[in-house]
Amino acid sequence: MCTILLAWRTHPDTPIILAANRDELIARASAPPGVLSASPLVLGGRDLVAGGTWLAVAGGGTVCAVTNRHPIDGKPKPADPTRRSRGEIPLALLTGVDAQDIPARLAVLGPGRYNPVNVVWVSAHRALVAEVDDSGPVRVIDLQPGAHVLTTSDLDDGAIPKVAMLRAGMDSALAAGGGAGEMLLRMRALLAGHTSPTSRAVDAACIHGDVYGTVSASSVLAGPRGITYEHAPGRPCVTPFTRVAVRDSSRDPRSPAGPL
Repeated sequence: MCTILLAWRTHPDTPIILAANRDELIARASAPPGVLSASPLVLGGRDLVAGGTWLAVAGGGTVCAVTNRHPIDGKPKPADPTRRSRGEIPLALLTGVDAQDIPARLAVLGPGRYNPVNVVWVSAHRALVAEVDDSGPVRVIDLQPGAHVLTTSDLDDGAIPKVAMLRAGMDSALAAGGGAGEMLLRMRALLAGHTSPTSRAVDAACIHGDVYGTVSASSVLAGPRGITYEHAPGRPCVTPFTRVAVRDSSRDPRSPAGPL
């Protein structure tokens, strides 16, 4: 997952509005969202190469996702195959960890354990981002309510043209008003955009490439009234989103969580 848009606690009935593109090698095999853990319930896509996930949704509404992290200057270094898979992080943080322990768990993700990675963990009550690389201790950031953009650089880093473009789009989407569903549709439109603020195709939200590009997209609405988790198994500019069945075990395990 390489572009994550988050509107956190901007709408009173829907504290989590999240939309994200997964940018990856086109040939890398993956499975669409399914059950990653039955108890507690966690759903997400699965990377069939390393076995992890890029975004996971817990039955109670908490979401955790990762992006690769690249240096500001120069090309990213090849991944060190001796390190743990970054894709294991979302499931690990959504199973067997109390919410109050998440900051401590994020703080010990590096340096040296994983290849550089950004991690976002968001619930209705708290949202955190961890920036993990080999430059020093993990930087754990408590998010304030509002619009946020996370790509392969620092959170909300306006010095990065792609981030600045998407932040401006998020601010406009919020200013347009309306409900959570309308906000999500605007966020999806941002993710489907082909405008690049630079001459590089990879600085567009939706990347078209023969070797590397946007391979799928996901969105989550989560709040007291339930969870709506949807997935597009292709570029979001041309691929419809479909509903992923979610059963909220914190309520009644026999009943699916209703749409917001």
